[in-house]
Amino acid sequence: MLLLMSSLLLWKNVASQSKCIGRTDHWTTLPHLVQHAVTLSDNIHVLTSELYQDFITLYSVDRDLYLKNMKSCHTASITTPLDKEQILKMKEKDMIILVIRLMSSWDNPLSHLIAQSVRLPKIPQRFMKKAELIREKMHYLLEGLEIMTRQVGLQDTDYADYAIWTEPPSLQSAEGKDFIDTFHHLCHCFHRDIYIVDSLLKVLKAQVSHDRHN
Repeated sequence: MLLLMSSLLLWKNVASQSKCIGRTDHWTTLPHLVQHAVTLSDNIHVLTSELYQDFITLYSVDRDLYLKNMKSCHTASITTPLDKEQILKMKEKDMIILVIRLMSSWDNPLSHLIAQSVRLPKIPQRFMKKAELIREKMHYLLEGLEIMTRQVGLQDTDYADYAIWTEPPSLQSAEGKDFIDTFHHLCHCFHRDIYIVDSLLKVLKAQVSHDRHN
Protein backbone atom coordinates (compact mmCIF):
# COMPACT_ATOMS: atom_id res chain seq x y z
CA MET A 1 0.00 0.00 0.00
CA LEU A 2 2.85 2.39 0.84
CA LEU A 3 4.45 1.65 -2.53
CA LEU A 4 1.16 2.36 -4.27
CA MET A 5 0.68 5.68 -2.48
CA SER A 6 4.24 6.62 -3.37
CA SER A 7 3.51 5.93 -7.05
CA LEU A 8 0.32 7.97 -7.00
CA LEU A 9 2.09 10.88 -5.33
CA LEU A 10 4.87 10.67 -7.92
CA TRP A 11 2.39 11.03 -10.80
CA LYS A 12 0.78 14.01 -9.05
CA ASN A 13 4.21 15.64 -8.75
CA VAL A 14 5.04 14.76 -12.36
CA ALA A 15 1.81 16.31 -13.61
CA SER A 16 2.30 19.40 -11.45
CA GLN A 17 5.92 19.98 -12.46
CA SER A 18 5.30 19.31 -16.13
CA LYS A 19 2.74 22.11 -16.18
CA CYS A 20 5.34 24.45 -14.74
CA ILE A 21 8.08 23.62 -17.24
CA GLY A 22 5.92 23.54 -20.35
CA ARG A 23 6.41 20.66 -22.79
CA THR A 24 10.06 19.83 -22.13
CA ASP A 25 9.56 17.35 -19.25
CA HIS A 26 13.31 16.79 -18.86
CA TRP A 27 13.21 16.90 -15.06
CA THR A 28 13.07 13.08 -14.94
CA THR A 29 14.30 10.27 -17.16
CA LEU A 30 12.28 7.95 -19.36
CA PRO A 31 13.40 4.86 -17.38
CA HIS A 32 12.15 6.55 -14.21
CA LEU A 33 8.75 7.24 -15.78
CA VAL A 34 8.49 3.72 -17.19
CA GLN A 35 9.39 2.16 -13.84
CA HIS A 36 6.52 3.92 -12.10
CA ALA A 37 4.18 3.12 -14.97
CA VAL A 38 5.02 -0.57 -14.49
CA THR A 39 4.38 -0.32 -10.76
CA LEU A 40 0.92 1.11 -11.38
CA SER A 41 0.04 -1.24 -14.24
CA ASP A 42 1.10 -4.27 -12.23
CA ASN A 43 -1.15 -3.16 -9.38
CA ILE A 44 -4.04 -2.56 -11.79
CA HIS A 45 -3.51 -6.01 -13.30
CA VAL A 46 -3.59 -7.69 -9.88
CA LEU A 47 -6.77 -5.85 -8.88
CA THR A 48 -8.43 -6.59 -12.21
CA SER A 49 -7.60 -10.30 -11.91
CA GLU A 50 -9.07 -10.33 -8.41
CA LEU A 51 -12.18 -8.50 -9.61
CA TYR A 52 -12.71 -10.94 -12.47
CA GLN A 53 -12.17 -13.98 -10.25
CA ASP A 54 -14.58 -12.55 -7.65
CA PHE A 55 -17.23 -12.25 -10.35
CA ILE A 56 -16.62 -15.77 -11.69
CA THR A 57 -16.84 -17.26 -8.20
CA LEU A 58 -19.85 -15.24 -7.07
CA TYR A 59 -21.99 -16.07 -10.09
CA SER A 60 -20.61 -19.56 -10.88
CA VAL A 61 -19.77 -18.60 -14.45
CA ASP A 62 -18.80 -21.48 -16.74
CA ARG A 63 -15.70 -19.99 -18.35
CA ASP A 64 -15.25 -22.83 -20.84
CA LEU A 65 -18.79 -22.37 -22.13
CA TYR A 66 -18.34 -18.60 -22.22
CA LEU A 67 -15.10 -18.81 -24.22
CA LYS A 68 -16.75 -21.20 -26.66
CA ASN A 69 -19.54 -18.72 -27.42
CA MET A 70 -17.67 -15.49 -26.76
CA LYS A 71 -18.29 -12.50 -28.99
CA SER A 72 -15.60 -9.98 -29.88
CA CYS A 73 -14.45 -7.33 -27.43
CA HIS A 74 -15.02 -3.71 -28.44
CA THR A 75 -11.24 -3.25 -28.66
CA ALA A 76 -10.93 -5.99 -31.32
CA SER A 77 -10.36 -3.26 -33.92
CA ILE A 78 -7.05 -2.41 -32.22
CA THR A 79 -4.29 -4.72 -33.43
CA THR A 80 -2.43 -6.20 -30.46
CA PRO A 81 0.55 -8.58 -30.30
CA LEU A 82 -0.35 -12.25 -29.93
CA ASP A 83 2.58 -13.12 -27.67
CA LYS A 84 5.74 -11.79 -26.05
CA GLU A 85 7.81 -12.48 -29.17
CA GLN A 86 5.66 -10.04 -31.14
CA ILE A 87 5.90 -7.46 -28.35
CA LEU A 88 9.70 -7.71 -28.43
CA LYS A 89 9.65 -6.72 -32.11
CA MET A 90 7.77 -3.48 -31.40
CA LYS A 91 9.41 -0.06 -31.16
CA GLU A 92 9.23 1.83 -27.86
CA LYS A 93 6.99 4.52 -29.33
CA ASP A 94 4.59 1.95 -30.74
CA MET A 95 4.28 0.23 -27.37
CA ILE A 96 3.44 3.50 -25.65
CA ILE A 97 0.88 4.36 -28.33
CA LEU A 98 -0.78 0.95 -28.04
CA VAL A 99 -0.98 1.13 -24.25
CA ILE A 100 -2.62 4.58 -24.36
CA ARG A 101 -5.09 3.50 -27.06
CA LEU A 102 -6.14 0.43 -25.09
CA MET A 103 -6.50 2.29 -21.81
CA SER A 104 -8.39 5.19 -23.40
CA SER A 105 -10.77 2.67 -24.96
CA TRP A 106 -11.85 1.62 -21.47
CA ASP A 107 -12.61 5.02 -19.99
CA ASN A 108 -16.32 4.96 -20.90
CA PRO A 109 -16.96 1.19 -20.51
CA LEU A 110 -15.33 1.13 -17.07
CA SER A 111 -17.51 4.02 -15.91
CA HIS A 112 -20.61 2.13 -17.06
CA LEU A 113 -19.38 -1.08 -15.46
CA ILE A 114 -19.00 0.67 -12.12
CA ALA A 115 -22.36 2.44 -12.42
CA GLN A 116 -24.22 -0.76 -13.35
CA SER A 117 -22.52 -2.94 -10.73
CA VAL A 118 -25.11 -1.82 -8.17
CA ARG A 119 -27.65 -3.92 -10.09
CA LEU A 120 -25.71 -7.13 -9.55
CA PRO A 121 -27.40 -9.42 -7.02
CA LYS A 122 -25.37 -10.26 -3.91
CA ILE A 123 -22.56 -7.98 -5.03
CA PRO A 124 -20.19 -7.25 -2.10
CA GLN A 125 -19.15 -3.69 -1.32
CA ARG A 126 -15.50 -4.62 -1.82
CA PHE A 127 -16.21 -5.37 -5.50
CA MET A 128 -17.36 -1.83 -6.15
CA LYS A 129 -14.53 -0.32 -4.11
CA LYS A 130 -12.01 -2.38 -6.05
CA ALA A 131 -13.49 -1.21 -9.36
CA GLU A 132 -13.32 2.43 -8.24
CA LEU A 133 -9.70 1.96 -7.18
CA ILE A 134 -8.85 0.49 -10.58
CA ARG A 135 -10.39 3.49 -12.34
CA GLU A 136 -8.43 5.90 -10.13
CA LYS A 137 -5.13 4.14 -10.80
CA MET A 138 -5.82 4.03 -14.54
CA HIS A 139 -6.31 7.80 -14.46
CA TYR A 140 -2.90 8.28 -12.82
CA LEU A 141 -1.25 5.84 -15.21
CA LEU A 142 -2.65 7.68 -18.24
CA GLU A 143 -1.36 10.98 -16.84
CA GLY A 144 2.12 9.51 -16.58
CA LEU A 145 1.95 7.96 -20.03
CA GLU A 146 0.99 11.28 -21.58
CA ILE A 147 4.08 12.84 -20.01
CA MET A 148 6.10 9.91 -21.35
CA THR A 149 4.84 10.64 -24.88
CA ARG A 150 6.46 14.06 -24.76
CA GLN A 151 9.75 12.47 -23.70
CA VAL A 152 9.78 10.34 -26.87
CA GLY A 153 8.46 13.03 -29.21
CA LEU A 154 4.91 11.78 -29.78
CA GLN A 155 1.98 14.06 -30.64
CA ASP A 156 -1.60 13.78 -29.35
CA THR A 157 -2.74 12.71 -32.81
CA ASP A 158 -0.43 9.67 -32.69
CA TYR A 159 -2.61 7.91 -30.10
CA ALA A 160 -6.02 9.57 -30.50
CA ASP A 161 -7.51 6.65 -32.43
CA TYR A 162 -8.97 4.51 -29.64
CA ALA A 163 -11.88 2.04 -29.80
CA ILE A 164 -15.39 3.36 -29.15
CA TRP A 165 -17.68 1.27 -26.97
CA THR A 166 -21.16 1.22 -28.53
CA GLU A 167 -23.01 -1.10 -26.16
CA PRO A 168 -24.16 0.98 -23.15
CA PRO A 169 -27.86 0.38 -23.98
CA SER A 170 -27.41 -3.40 -23.96
CA LEU A 171 -25.83 -3.29 -20.51
CA GLN A 172 -28.44 -0.90 -19.14
CA SER A 173 -31.47 -2.74 -20.53
CA ALA A 174 -30.39 -6.33 -19.84
CA GLU A 175 -32.04 -8.20 -16.99
CA GLY A 176 -31.39 -11.40 -15.07
CA LYS A 177 -29.02 -13.86 -16.74
CA ASP A 178 -28.62 -11.60 -19.79
CA PHE A 179 -27.34 -8.86 -17.52
CA ILE A 180 -24.91 -11.22 -15.77
CA ASP A 181 -23.65 -12.48 -19.15
CA THR A 182 -23.23 -8.95 -20.55
CA PHE A 183 -21.45 -7.81 -17.39
CA HIS A 184 -19.21 -10.87 -17.47
CA HIS A 185 -18.26 -10.22 -21.09
CA LEU A 186 -17.22 -6.68 -20.19
CA CYS A 187 -15.16 -7.91 -17.23
CA HIS A 188 -13.48 -10.57 -19.37
CA CYS A 189 -12.50 -8.12 -22.11
CA PHE A 190 -11.24 -5.60 -19.57
CA HIS A 191 -9.15 -8.26 -17.85
CA ARG A 192 -7.69 -9.34 -21.20
CA ASP A 193 -6.73 -5.81 -22.26
CA ILE A 194 -5.20 -4.95 -18.89
CA TYR A 195 -3.04 -8.06 -19.18
CA ILE A 196 -1.83 -6.82 -22.58
CA VAL A 197 -1.13 -3.34 -21.16
CA ASP A 198 0.86 -4.78 -18.27
CA SER A 199 2.86 -7.06 -20.60
CA LEU A 200 3.66 -4.19 -22.96
CA LEU A 201 4.89 -1.93 -20.17
CA LYS A 202 7.10 -4.63 -18.66
CA VAL A 203 8.77 -5.27 -22.02
CA LEU A 204 9.07 -1.50 -22.53
CA LYS A 205 10.82 -1.21 -19.16
CA ALA A 206 13.32 -3.91 -20.13
CA GLN A 207 13.99 -2.31 -23.53
CA VAL A 208 14.43 1.20 -22.14
CA SER A 209 16.79 -0.07 -19.45
CA HIS A 210 18.79 -2.05 -22.04
CA ASP A 211 19.01 0.90 -24.44
CA ARG A 212 20.23 3.26 -21.73
CA HIS A 213 23.02 0.86 -20.72
CA ASN A 214 24.38 0.35 -24.24
